[in-house]
Amino acid sequence: MGRPAARSARQAGAALIVGLVLLMVLTVLAVSAMRTATLDLTMASNAQFRENAFQLAESGLQATLRNVDAAIIDLALLPACPATPPPWSAADLPWAAPVAVAALSGRYEVRLCYDGDTTDAMGSSVGAFRQNHYRVESRGRTDQRNAEAIHVQGFYREVPE
Repeated sequence: MGRPAARSARQAGAALIVGLVLLMVLTVLAVSAMRTATLDLTMASNAQFRENAFQLAESGLQATLRNVDAAIIDLALLPACPATPPPWSAADLPWAAPVAVAALSGRYEVRLCYDGDTTDAMGSSVGAFRQNHYRVESRGRTDQRNAEAIHVQGFYREVPE
């Protein structure tokens, strides 16, 4: 009867070691899955913040163009655009005060300048027109992770000569 007891004790020890090894493998897999899920969540959040910054910059452009159409912004008082292409430094052309947009968790800033004029090359039966060109630069920034987008758009107004 002594032999079966010794044989049983050896098997119990092997089962414990195999169980611990399997538990360690499962732990490593679980930690790896958690890290992957965390990384995926971070990447999705960054994509959302970039999209919000894009929408904030677009909001700044649209608000500025609406204000120009409503004659809230006097185009005659605008500074000339810097000679360098956009984006300009704040020393070249300062940003207007930031406008917060709570729905997008961020703010936008715009700057607007006069970009010269051209004369109507086609000619018209109504008379000659001059086209005054303007440029708007809008910067959207989110409050989370400082995502940023800058959009530049030009427009013109016809002025009779």
